[in-house]
Amino acid sequence: MAQEVSLKSLRESEREVILRVLYRDREVQSIEEERIRKLKTHLQHLRWKGSKSGSQEYQQKSCARCQQALGLLLNRGAVCRGCSHHVCAKCRVVLRATHAWKCTVCFEDRNVKIKTGEWFFEERAKKFPTEGSQLPPRCSDVFEKKCDSAYYLVCLS
Repeated sequence: MAQEVSLKSLRESEREVILRVLYRDREVQSIEEERIRKLKTHLQHLRWKGSKSGSQEYQQKSCARCQQALGLLLNRGAVCRGCSHHVCAKCRVVLRATHAWKCTVCFEDRNVKIKTGEWFFEERAKKFPTEGSQLPPRCSDVFEKKCDSAYYLVCLS
């Protein structure tokens, strides 16, 4: 898929420009990876905060997110379509377009998938099951060997 590029035919100034672009790409990708890591850490924290642990006593019918007791007539809770947990009214987020709702964890999970682009690969995997499992290579992964060899060539000249 990746095409071999010969750096020997390039002038030194062209090699330096390519190196700067590749190093900048590496920096941008590391910043993006850090942003994604923070989003996923926040999501994991929400999941952990809302989970019912076996060490504590919970009422049979309580909100899966905040553990508030759910009533028989008022604030009975409802089942989230995303995770099938009972959640109270405070732990729901209404989606603007459809006026449907999701629990806070499912809503944040949806946001993380949107912000990271994971939704695209999930949908592609559903549509094309054999192709969808393979992620495309990152630009820096494809050119990393070339970057190192170009840097070596620049240093030699």
